[in-house]
Amino acid sequence: MYETFGAVVQGPRVEFHLFLPDNARDPSQYFRGGSPRIKQIHVRGDFQDAVGSQNWSLDQTFKMQRLEHPHGWLYKLAIEQDLNDGYYQYKYFVEFENGTQRWVSDPIAKYGGNDQNENSAFVIGGRHTVVHPIARRRPPRDLVIYETHLDDFTAAFRHDKTPVDAFRERLDYLQELGVNAIEFMPWTAWPGSGFSWGYDPVAFFSVENRYVDDPAKPADKLVKLMELINDLHERGMQVIMDGVFNHVRAGNDPNLGFPYRWLYQVPSDSPFIGAFAGGGFFEEFDYQNNCVAEFIRDVCLYWLDRFQLDGIRFDYTLGFFRQGDAGVGIAKLIADLHQSLNQTGRSNVALFIEHLTDNRFEAIRDTNDIGAAGCWFDPFMFKHFEYCRNGNIDSGILRILNANLDFAPGKEPVTYLENHDHSSIMQEAGGRGRWFKTQPAAIALMTAPGAVMLHHGQEFGQEEWLPGSGDGRVVPRPLRWEESPLGGDAIGTRLFGLYQRLIAIRQRHPALRSPNFFPFPFNHPEGYGAFPEQDVVIYHRWGQAEDGGFERFIIVVNYSDFDQRIDIPFATDGHWEDLLNGGVVFVDNQKLRRQKINSNWGRIYYRKA
Repeated sequence: MYETFGAVVQGPRVEFHLFLPDNARDPSQYFRGGSPRIKQIHVRGDFQDAVGSQNWSLDQTFKMQRLEHPHGWLYKLAIEQDLNDGYYQYKYFVEFENGTQRWVSDPIAKYGGNDQNENSAFVIGGRHTVVHPIARRRPPRDLVIYETHLDDFTAAFRHDKTPVDAFRERLDYLQELGVNAIEFMPWTAWPGSGFSWGYDPVAFFSVENRYVDDPAKPADKLVKLMELINDLHERGMQVIMDGVFNHVRAGNDPNLGFPYRWLYQVPSDSPFIGAFAGGGFFEEFDYQNNCVAEFIRDVCLYWLDRFQLDGIRFDYTLGFFRQGDAGVGIAKLIADLHQSLNQTGRSNVALFIEHLTDNRFEAIRDTNDIGAAGCWFDPFMFKHFEYCRNGNIDSGILRILNANLDFAPGKEPVTYLENHDHSSIMQEAGGRGRWFKTQPAAIALMTAPGAVMLHHGQEFGQEEWLPGSGDGRVVPRPLRWEESPLGGDAIGTRLFGLYQRLIAIRQRHPALRSPNFFPFPFNHPEGYGAFPEQDVVIYHRWGQAEDGGFERFIIVVNYSDFDQRIDIPFATDGHWEDLLNGGVVFVDNQKLRRQKINSNWGRIYYRKA
């Protein structure tokens, strides 16, 4: 419903549609909230010159008509003259019953404005394109995701290009690395034009202007994003959007805040904002009100449908979750999206959640209850931070390597060594001078169950420290491409090569993406398990091969700074290939004795039945 509102363009003409819910007309719309108390609304903008008025003037000609709607009221204005092709900005000028007046942006705007006024915008004519769905959408367990921030990724080389345009210049690099999904940190518009991670949204249907604004081609904003998605799809890379739907930046200024707050004479009367589950950041969406559930559902469907996205990562879902209540919040949102996706025949759309329970393992239970495809699995990262810092493993490593444990069938942990919220694994290891300490973590990541994620720069060892809070947290951290293989850096080249090799091994062998893992919870007498005295772990993975046959893996990872001599158990006798180091060994009596495992390194033994 909501996606049909806003500035509706048909050829050279535009209509403005603004919806406001009313529980007197539809009691289900909200239980907490009040009336907007609007006397009248006019549309103002830089289209007015073209229709015989003066841009941004308070001309009474552009008054919106108030019409009945089954769920509330629809304010509507049709511009009955053709407009020339171009990019036009506008805003609503609202007069309330108490005589106060306010400029408010369109909550359904598909385009943002070009200045500090946070105007809304629409486009007449211009270039058009259609986003094509990816030819084969992989299930979540098969994904190797690359989390990135458009600004930081492109800062060093984009020059005068938009971040979205510049990002396309590195697609060969990403394809060479081998990732098959790109997860973009939030691209929905935030207040102002400065740097942000995007977790303070105000315009949910609009791409952040900073990412797509080319002054020479202002009408191409959405086309730029669509073309990037098409390019990624053509290369077989799925596109995941990071969506922030727990909270909103309501603001203290209507120019810099969520419009559905400022369209109310008393902003606190807005049924869209209010306490729900508690916690979180900024102002919460009140999911006990149906208008919120419908609004967020339609935001998600707009991006999934029009931009043919392959997934959404839902930020901070603990803030809109009620345990045991599938009819509200994130559980209802996921169910509604599944219903729409099923009706349109789309499968394998990855709906992942970030669910920050105090005990992170409790997020698994909630993921199953919610029906999400999986959840971010912090324990894998935190344990490897600990191992990198201390140089020692413990028996807890078996639980994090057995990452799929307790997930319902078809649900996956998203495993990673770093993400945007925390310092890099290189920082935790002690800096780039100790780059080798990250190698066993990378081997474990790529040989454990789950959907795997890399954070940009991890593949060449970028070192970053993030404070837990404060002004120094959300600041620019441009990728240092001179440290990558593109810059000829020795460490970056070696790490990139390792990740490239591990990703290729994982993608060639479905058994590494299966949930099958042994041993757990304890070491096995035959020699599988975690051995803290040597800082070595040995585990068995198995499953169906690509051709329908059966494949097995014996993985040995040495986290210590010393070479180790290890007796390695095997599931069967015969020839086993070491996919990481090359070479073939012959196993007799299901054991290889006194095998040398280099420090901070490992073996990936493979045999196909």
